[in-house]
Amino acid sequence: MDIERRLAISLAVGRYLRSADRFNEASKEFTGACKSLRKHLGQAQRFVVQIDFKHYLVTTDCDGNFDIEHVPSI
Repeated sequence: MDIERRLAISLAVGRYLRSADRFNEASKEFTGACKSLRKHLGQAQRFVVQIDFKHYLVTTDCDGNFDIEHVPSI
């Protein structure tokens, strides 16, 4: 294998490993945010929240599942 190919493979592997680390951290943060949200939400609710000047409809069911969708205008 020539040096250019080995270098390209090495760079690609490095990029992959760094991306995997960021992905794992983001996944942990997302899971924690979901657990926290479930803890604070009640069951069978619908309400609107404003976050960063945008509005979102939050819907929960009796099983603790939730859905959050962007509302373009109120």
